[in-house]
Amino acid sequence: MRRLFPLVSVGVFIAVVLVVALTALPGRNGSDGDDGGDRAKREPAQVDRKVLAISIDGFNPDALTRLGPAKTPHIHRLIDEGASTLNARTAYEKNITLPNHTGMVTGDPIAADDGGHGVTWNVGDPSKSVAPDEESMFTVAHEAGLSTGVFVTKQKFELWQRAWEDDIDLYVPIDDHDQLVPAAAKDLASEQRDLTFVHLSLPDVAGHKSGGMSPEYLEAVEESDRQVGELLDVVDGDAGLAKDLDVILTADHGFKPGVTNHSEKVYENYRIPFVVWGPDAGAGKDLYELNTDDYRDPGTGRPSYEGPQPVRNADLGNLALDLLGLGPIETSDIGEDQTLDVS
Repeated sequence: MRRLFPLVSVGVFIAVVLVVALTALPGRNGSDGDDGGDRAKREPAQVDRKVLAISIDGFNPDALTRLGPAKTPHIHRLIDEGASTLNARTAYEKNITLPNHTGMVTGDPIAADDGGHGVTWNVGDPSKSVAPDEESMFTVAHEAGLSTGVFVTKQKFELWQRAWEDDIDLYVPIDDHDQLVPAAAKDLASEQRDLTFVHLSLPDVAGHKSGGMSPEYLEAVEESDRQVGELLDVVDGDAGLAKDLDVILTADHGFKPGVTNHSEKVYENYRIPFVVWGPDAGAGKDLYELNTDDYRDPGTGRPSYEGPQPVRNADLGNLALDLLGLGPIETSDIGEDQTLDVS
């Protein structure tokens, strides 16, 4: 009996040491604490900030010059009052809808072999998904306790709902813009989600049918501008929202005049706009002039992912999170340093 107490004491001591040691171990992502470490404890550095991301499918920025401020007043307003470039770039590998939009929200290139999101197809296919463990801006926002919404005009975006079902609070796929845009505007006004993504696709539809810069295409860009205006009306009508919300507008590809496809090696197809508007953006600023240390205007070139980088549509995800006061998408390669200055 005299030996039992010392043995029990040693056993208790060892157990306590093990518990303390295990508690102090980093989480799976190299962070401290439990329940997923920092990923489960992300908190925005800025309170009440919001981001509305808008992608205009098939948007050649030359249409803005052709139509002018009179016919596209709302997008011109974003440019005049915000920071922008009309010489951003798509993904290097492809200029098509689903791969480029997935790049926007993951901050990744396309090719899985190079660490990309792996979405190379452009149709709805329930048998395929993004690369394993691929995160998105919705993942980071959701883990910080922020609300997210997605409004899209093409059914193939169901890929996102499957990939990040737990991270997208509201997913609305409606082909009819006359229904989708009012739904997005209503949600923006009533719910004021922290992160909203809206996809508009009329220029892409018109481009495939009638060719880039055709009268039908330009009419579609005009209509897209009106749709952007419908969303901006919500912001203008709410002083609190106007104080808190930034808009990021970009595209997945352009459209060459007279051509009904958008192959990856054509300047008018890989050149796109990238516009940031709101309280965080400098009025009338050029993004390349603001970012001479980290980004390089590509001229008419189509740079790969090696060397100096242009602003790309895949910068959207990490910029949106930066504006929300959050860190980058952990699995991202594009914009992961969050150095894209907008003022």
